[in-house]
Amino acid sequence: MREGDPVARRSTFEIPETAFEIRATEAEAVICLFEEIAADEGWQPGDQIRAHAARSVYFGVWVGDVLVGGLQLITSDEAGEVPTHLVWPELPVVDRASGVLHAAILAVLPEYRGKDSGAAFWQLGSALWRYCVENQVKTIWLEATPKMLRAYRLLGWPLVVIGELRQHWGEPCYPSSLSVREVAGSLAERALISKTYRGIFDYMLAPAH
Repeated sequence: MREGDPVARRSTFEIPETAFEIRATEAEAVICLFEEIAADEGWQPGDQIRAHAARSVYFGVWVGDVLVGGLQLITSDEAGEVPTHLVWPELPVVDRASGVLHAAILAVLPEYRGKDSGAAFWQLGSALWRYCVENQVKTIWLEATPKMLRAYRLLGWPLVVIGELRQHWGEPCYPSSLSVREVAGSLAERALISKTYRGIFDYMLAPAH
């Protein structure tokens, strides 16, 4: 899963006039945004940004009429595989009954990554968590560079490495898994001692916009 420098940069978390929402009919807009960000970041996804659109769910975070970030979630195919298996074929197959979902891309335009305490990132992260809870998803699979693996863990996402470091989209990445229950517990613990995380946790539990 791709994102750049999502760490909050202010001491409090406040959501501005920005809202995420699922817009399945506007999947093309999110895909085009991903392609723009991929080119800027130097990723080498080949056809993978578009290849799995038919079994994907897309979230977009908007500022007014401007799409500034997006999230792509991919379900397994009939063989029980997700895109992670293209690079790590030895990993066990999954299916919807196993409660595994692939978070392929979480990407935000550079100028919005640290804005408003990283609100765009946290809105997409909240959308991911809510979708998983509502659809009985237990585990999220994603790919992370060593730098992003450390960043996600610092943010309270307890990623577990499930395979060796290999090239993915032109970057060294680890295949990782994330327990939906454990990420909620981790953020809840931080919310007890941090005003920033209290705001994030309250936002996650608030009714969807």
